[in-house]
Amino acid sequence: MILVSALNVLFTIAWDAAYVLIVGTLLARHWLAFDDRRIENSDHRNSIFPTRLQRRLLLISIAGLLIAHLVRPWFLTASMSGSDHFAEDLALVPTILSSTHQGVLWYINSLAIAALGIAILLPLRAKLITRWTLYLSLALIAFTKAAAGHAGADGDFTVAEFAQILHVLSTAVWAGAVIVSGLFVVPQLARIGDTSILWSYGNRLSTTVTWALVTILATGVYTSDRELNESLNALKNSDWGRILLAKITLVLIAVALGAMSRFGCLQRPAIQERVMRMVRLLLVESIVMIFVLCLSGLLGGTPPPMVGN
Repeated sequence: MILVSALNVLFTIAWDAAYVLIVGTLLARHWLAFDDRRIENSDHRNSIFPTRLQRRLLLISIAGLLIAHLVRPWFLTASMSGSDHFAEDLALVPTILSSTHQGVLWYINSLAIAALGIAILLPLRAKLITRWTLYLSLALIAFTKAAAGHAGADGDFTVAEFAQILHVLSTAVWAGAVIVSGLFVVPQLARIGDTSILWSYGNRLSTTVTWALVTILATGVYTSDRELNESLNALKNSDWGRILLAKITLVLIAVALGAMSRFGCLQRPAIQERVMRMVRLLLVESIVMIFVLCLSGLLGGTPPPMVGN
């Protein structure tokens, strides 16, 4: 079962990364649209965040979501049966999907992923339909993730589940925006040399991430207190608590890097030295966020202390 648990964590990380990349790509595209007219007059318009790159990121992410989604029933069966025999667990998958709460959530998630894929493939002229389909399908995917995890243990539509939905969405906004901006968009904006566009994009990124971070902290404190069974001793006495401490440490590092970008760069005149500093800070922050996602996947696959009470 150790191998099964490890694979489950890997697929969870892949799912989280795919979801985060979709949200980050859509946000970056939206923010760049504010400066489309100014970018259009630039010789580097198609190299900032090329449509082809956006499409590839979205399609790869959808594929990642779909693969992780399709293998999830087998992991559910293995977890419920306590067996790691592939054929035996595979034979039980139809029963699990048709007779359990997890099965209902799996079917709902299937519809949400299908709608998300269709919305991404729709032509841009169907903007209104595409936009609302994207929003609703991303929200529905966040709901199924929250309901299928520890937060759904006491039933659906609880405060704990609602808090986890907000946590999933806000984490996707923060991590996705930072990773896509730090790895793809901001370096290219710095390269074209128009600091006004870079600072405009950076301020939108910073403002959105700040609000996402406030939501993450609020929901994270509530969820952690609940899953630690209101005992701080569980932080050091349980695997779940130690993983959480490692995640919190990385989150604090990411927050510090973001604060340095905001107060040391964006709120000061845009000179070349600050431009390059912001590029480096965002790159490091994006790498830290990747490790945060890995720890989140590991955390989701580890029973919290409250499970044993």
